[in-house]
Amino acid sequence: MKTIIFTGKFLSHKSDSLLALFFICMLGAQPTFSQSLEKMTPGMIASMSKSLDNSTITAWVFFKDKGNDPAEKLADTEAHLSKKNRDRRMRNQKRNNLVDAFDLPVQQGYVRQVSEKVSKIRQRSRWLNAVSVEATTAELHTLSQLDCVMKIDIVRAGRRRPVPSATTTLPPRAKTSLIPHALDYGSSLTQNQMMKVPELHDMGYNGSGVLICVMDAGFNILEHEALDHLNIVATWDFVNNDSNVDDESGQMGTGDHGSWTLSTMAGFAEGNLVGPAYGASFLLAKSENTDSEKHIEEDNWVAAAEWADSLGADIISSSLGYRDDFSDGPDYTWEDMDGKTTIVTIGAEIAASRGILVVNSASNSGSAQPGQNTLGAPSDGPNVLCVGAVDATGLRAGFSSVGPAADGRIKPDVMAMGMAVTTVSTGKTNAYLQVLNGTSFSCPLVAGASALLLQANPGLSNSDIINALRNSGDRADAPDNFYGWGIIDAVAALNVAGVNSASSEISAFTLYPAYPNPFNPRTVISYDLSKASQVALKIFNTLGQEVQTLVDSRQAAGTHSKAWNGRNNLGQLVSSGVYFYRLSTGERVESRPVLFLR
Repeated sequence: MKTIIFTGKFLSHKSDSLLALFFICMLGAQPTFSQSLEKMTPGMIASMSKSLDNSTITAWVFFKDKGNDPAEKLADTEAHLSKKNRDRRMRNQKRNNLVDAFDLPVQQGYVRQVSEKVSKIRQRSRWLNAVSVEATTAELHTLSQLDCVMKIDIVRAGRRRPVPSATTTLPPRAKTSLIPHALDYGSSLTQNQMMKVPELHDMGYNGSGVLICVMDAGFNILEHEALDHLNIVATWDFVNNDSNVDDESGQMGTGDHGSWTLSTMAGFAEGNLVGPAYGASFLLAKSENTDSEKHIEEDNWVAAAEWADSLGADIISSSLGYRDDFSDGPDYTWEDMDGKTTIVTIGAEIAASRGILVVNSASNSGSAQPGQNTLGAPSDGPNVLCVGAVDATGLRAGFSSVGPAADGRIKPDVMAMGMAVTTVSTGKTNAYLQVLNGTSFSCPLVAGASALLLQANPGLSNSDIINALRNSGDRADAPDNFYGWGIIDAVAALNVAGVNSASSEISAFTLYPAYPNPFNPRTVISYDLSKASQVALKIFNTLGQEVQTLVDSRQAAGTHSKAWNGRNNLGQLVSSGVYFYRLSTGERVESRPVLFLR
């Protein structure tokens, strides 16, 4: 066996790539130089030059097209869109042709040609028109000879920067009876109040009807008292290719990061933790492999985003970032944070073009030299809502990454609390942490608040929500690359975005505060109908579960009243606490809180 040793730093430019290809030739690959230089990216060649022992490399293989008959395929693809997916695209794209080439599947014949020549196919991406593979340098050279292959690039596998934290487990705390809002937030009050989220909760908004995909590491202890209420629609582990997203013995990827971010957004245990969007529905995607060197693969992120799109997700919340410290291949640089270079940013931008609101952590890399940035992709995307972190007083956290994007755009977009944030503890089903730090936690707080805006006005597009949050931020008059447009104000954003503006014109009604409130033994709910309507007036608990139906009939225009005596549909007296009465005409919904005291 011939052993070849060379020293020196390999530069990722095509002129320097010839040297690497020379060594690859000596291993027996015998490439056609013109094809290799044309189809291999500099990063791919650099990675191959470091794998002279013929070890496995993870690579993207991009195809030249999606085959024949695109019009027929587009019609078939649109016909098979899920209702949730179709509705989201309709409100965002405002056009009839809801699908395009990005939605077409990868040509199966091309995939077959690649699979015959590599060790393993990892992920397929219809958005990128590519597959990620595990292959040797010799196999990659063979792939470059295929006519269907347009380009081959490295799949970055990097180290996620650790979340700076001091994790002390706190005992459960007793609920308080005298609270300033309808719900008792316990130690999570500050992180919610900073965004004016409790005011929206008081109006009856909790994210109901909104589907959020959380992309992270494992999601452990979903039976926790603050998580067991969640409506989890689907789960998928993109690291180990199964539906179990918690830690499993013998599998890749461990940790509680996903549980922490999920609980920040959607936990519900009064007196301890309340997340902004505790009433939303969720898709949980395990996309990060924390094994060994804490690898995170861009192909997993893109695959998870495509999965979320297919299931109709309205929002993606991603507390992951890709920049440097990669375990193989060259790092990205601050100049690559331009909104169009990294694979994961390209994927996030395609997701945004499908109408998904992509909310991403800015990253935890602190300040930068003037004119440079410390952003982590995909937060650099033009249509990605990039979230930085502040402390409880509203000052930027020192670790919170800064802009501008390499093309001069202001980043981050907005800020939320990311220091001493309250989350669940995975040690016990009734334990909590209130000391976690990072943009990992400011991101789900903003994503959760966004879900409230979408619930209040289901006609909002993702760009409508971004603009509303930016324009109502506390630095909207003078945005900069440290704070963006500032700390979000959910109440002001709701005023900017409007509440059911389109449907209110169709079927207007006025829902009045219940009286008395608090009450025992009865309260009266009154409302005005502008025209005859099919009316449903129901009572719900704080978890969104129906308690009693008071009205379900067609009613004439005018003023109507209905009493509630604190009982459920079985005639049983309910326990003391906050409830919501919800009036719906089929075209518009409004909720208000009421407090029952026994």
